[in-house]
Amino acid sequence: MENKPPMETIVEEGEKYKPRKYKLNNWTDKVEDVRDILSPKKCPDRKAFSSGKAKGLNLLNKFEQSGDREKNMSSESLSSSRCWKSDNEMKPKTPPASACHDHNKAGQELCYVCLQRAQQNSPLYYSEERRRREIEEERLIQQYQMLKDQDTFFKHQMKSLANREQNQKNAAYNLGVAEAVRIHKNEKPGFYRSFLFDKRPFSPEIKALKQEEHIQGLLKQINTRREKEIKQRENKELMERLEQVQLTEELAAQRAKYIQDKMEEKECYKRALDAQIKNRFPQLPISEPDSFEPIFGRDEAELMVETRKRELNCMRQQQEAAASHKRKAILNHLVDQKRDLLMLQKTQQQHLADRDAELERVNKMNQSLQEDWKRSAEMKRQRDWEQKDFERAPDKLFLLDQCDKYQRCKQCQRSTSNGGHSHQWPLKKPLQGSRLFV
Repeated sequence: MENKPPMETIVEEGEKYKPRKYKLNNWTDKVEDVRDILSPKKCPDRKAFSSGKAKGLNLLNKFEQSGDREKNMSSESLSSSRCWKSDNEMKPKTPPASACHDHNKAGQELCYVCLQRAQQNSPLYYSEERRRREIEEERLIQQYQMLKDQDTFFKHQMKSLANREQNQKNAAYNLGVAEAVRIHKNEKPGFYRSFLFDKRPFSPEIKALKQEEHIQGLLKQINTRREKEIKQRENKELMERLEQVQLTEELAAQRAKYIQDKMEEKECYKRALDAQIKNRFPQLPISEPDSFEPIFGRDEAELMVETRKRELNCMRQQQEAAASHKRKAILNHLVDQKRDLLMLQKTQQQHLADRDAELERVNKMNQSLQEDWKRSAEMKRQRDWEQKDFERAPDKLFLLDQCDKYQRCKQCQRSTSNGGHSHQWPLKKPLQGSRLFV
C-alpha cells in the first residue's frame, strides 16, 4: 500500500468551479478553517493520526479500483493539474493531520472528498480582485455622487436666482405702492377731516374743572348747526313757494289766452255761417214720379233664395267641421289616456322589478355575509385547534427538526461519510448471479 503512487488531484479553476449550494468566498474561508484545524499544532495525538492515515489509504484503494473514469479526462485539465503539482512541489509540504475525536466540528463539517480536496488543492483567493473591484465601484459611486451633487447645486443656484429676480420685482412693486400711498397721504384733502370749535377755550389744566365749558361749547355748536339747518330749510320752502306762485301765474295766463283764442275762433265760425246763410241758393222744385212700375226690388226673392241656400251650405259645412274637430279631440284624448295608462303600468312593473331585485340583492348579501361569518368562525376554530395541538405536541415534530441530528457536508451538502460514490445509476451495472448487463 505504501509503494502506490500518491493520488493526483485535479485543480478546479475559479471560473469553472461552482460548488453546489455554496459560494466561493465561504468555500475559501472553510478551507482556511480546515487547514487551521488540521495543523499539527492543534492535533498532537499520534494514534488519531495513524488511524486517520489508515482510513485514508483504504479509501484511496477504493478510489483506485473505481477510478477508471478519472483517467479519461481532458488533456487541458491534466496539464493544469501537472502545472499545479510542479508549483506545489516547490512549496514546503505540510504533513497531513487527522481530525480530533473530542471536537465535533474539527473537519467533520466536510465529507471525505471535500476534506481531501481542501487539503490537496491550492485554493484561489479573490480578496485582492474583490478589493480592487470594491475600490473601483467606490470610485464610480463617488463620481456619480459628485455629478449628482453638481446637478443639484446647479438647480439650487438657478432656483435661488429665479427667487432673487422675483423678490426684486416684488420689492420694486412694493416700493412703488408705498410711494403712491405716501403721496396720497401728503395731498391736501378736499374737506376737513377734523372739526374745530367756535371760539374754543384753551385746553384746561385740570379736565374735571373745565368740563362744563366744553359742554357749553358743544351745546353752542349743536345749536348753531341746528339753526343753520332750520334756516336752510326755510329758504328752501320759500323758494318752493315762490316757484309754485310763479307756476300758478303762468297757468292762469295760459288759461286766459286759451279762452280768448277759443272765443275768437267761435266768432270766426259764426261770421262764416252767417255769410253762408246770406249767400245760399233758392229751394229745389217739388219731385214728381216719372214711372208707374217699381224700379228697385224686382229680383230680390231669387237673390234671397240663393243667399239662403249658400248660408245653409256654409252652416252645414261648419257643423261637420266642428263635429270632426270634436271627434278628433275625443280620439286624441282617448289615445293620450291609453298611452298614460300603459306608461303607468310599465312604471309600476319596473318599480316592482327594481324592488324585487333590491330585495334579492339584500338577501344574497345577507346570505354571503352569514356564510363568510360561518367560514371565518370555522377557520378561527380550526386555527385554535391547530394551535392547541401544536402546543400539546412534543419536540422534534417537524421533519426539519428531525433532520438536525443528521450531519451534512457544509460544501457539497452530502453526508459526512461520503467517500466519492455517486447517486446516479450507471449505464452498465453488473448484477449478481447474472451475465446480463442492464
